[in-house]
Amino acid sequence: MSRVFVAEDKSLHRRVVVKVLNPSVAATFSVARFQREIMMVAKLNHPNIVPVLSAGEVDGLPYFIMPYIEGESLRGRIVRGPLSPRETVGILKDVMRALAYAHSMGIVHRDMKPDNILLSGSAAVVTDFGVAKAVSAARNKGVLKDGQGQSITGIGISLGTPQYMAPEQAAADPNADHRVDIYAMGIVAYEMLVGSPPFHGRSPQALLAAQLTELPPHLASRRYDIPVTLADMVMQCLEKDPADRPRNATDLVRLLDAPDVLSGPIAATPDARARRRRRWVSSAITTVLAVAAFAGIVTWSLWPATAAAPVAQVVTDARPAVRVAAAVSIGAESAAPAAAMSAAIETALVREGVRVMTGAAAADSSSLTIETTLQRVGTRARAQVRMTGADPSVPVWADQLDFQLSDSFAAQDTLAARVVRAVRAARTR
Repeated sequence: MSRVFVAEDKSLHRRVVVKVLNPSVAATFSVARFQREIMMVAKLNHPNIVPVLSAGEVDGLPYFIMPYIEGESLRGRIVRGPLSPRETVGILKDVMRALAYAHSMGIVHRDMKPDNILLSGSAAVVTDFGVAKAVSAARNKGVLKDGQGQSITGIGISLGTPQYMAPEQAAADPNADHRVDIYAMGIVAYEMLVGSPPFHGRSPQALLAAQLTELPPHLASRRYDIPVTLADMVMQCLEKDPADRPRNATDLVRLLDAPDVLSGPIAATPDARARRRRRWVSSAITTVLAVAAFAGIVTWSLWPATAAAPVAQVVTDARPAVRVAAAVSIGAESAAPAAAMSAAIETALVREGVRVMTGAAAADSSSLTIETTLQRVGTRARAQVRMTGADPSVPVWADQLDFQLSDSFAAQDTLAARVVRAVRAARTR
């Protein structure tokens, strides 16, 4: 919504940033109201907030001036690959301190994203505080236009960025409060640790729908060296209901200062999670069988002709199963990436609603089998996946993906999506 210039403040011989709103945006709202909102933000005085130095108007175009920050945006850092848990916690602490202070002053950012977090030296600072709110408050009743004169669809678009929008923000809830920033920082933290946000690669409309209705995969299913406390904290920030999120940024600062956020138990490995899942399934089936048996005895004494059928329905899943074989790694250093690739495929299939089975014992009851092989040379890797049917010697589908190890999370998502499409196609033939 603005053009950004680096300029020189000649009176103080320093560089500053001048942000000038685009004419198509400025034409739709009250310049005086916008300036009043910006000057409220100028009251913020915190070491982790980039201050507003001044604001004004030239030829009907509002502008505001901020200090020039040496360094890079968090976006630039994420592009180079996921951050370590320690790096992530350090940045989150600085940002949450900034949010705690601003929220205590009654100011909500409404557009928290990696582009608005700047890394300078060892500190993270937040920029553009209150700009989205100022634009919203200053809008006239006219329709907001983009640079090509087209209407910007969706009231929420003018209040933030769909990729980081809280559900209540996406729904344009007038009662949305400071917890929209907490949700957005949950998305940012997820992206720092994984390398991409939860709903990456979707259209703005699909993103808004996902923010409203879809639960993102748990961090522990995307990366296995994250402490449980940190992973659970991020996922709590992503709760759809604001009441289920942390109450405020101050609580999050205290949680981030706790020792176990970095030194506590690590999120379970794929094998450990699979064992836990099998134990849970076994226990659940035992419980269901016990309940079904008891119900069957009671039912048999009352309605002998219909007693057996419900029991069979409880314990039988008629859907064809897909077996995901343990990934094969070529070379010891490929074992962990191979296991991660296999786990990503399994997760994607489960989310698609496919009945997934693992282990050799599943082979006899599976209509399709997915086999993955991964090899690496230096920083490059190649994943090969094939799908077989009744005859394991005859592939019904195969694919290959070459990638850099720094892009392994994106590669997992890409290959898993291809497998899902292939399974879907095979089952509809």
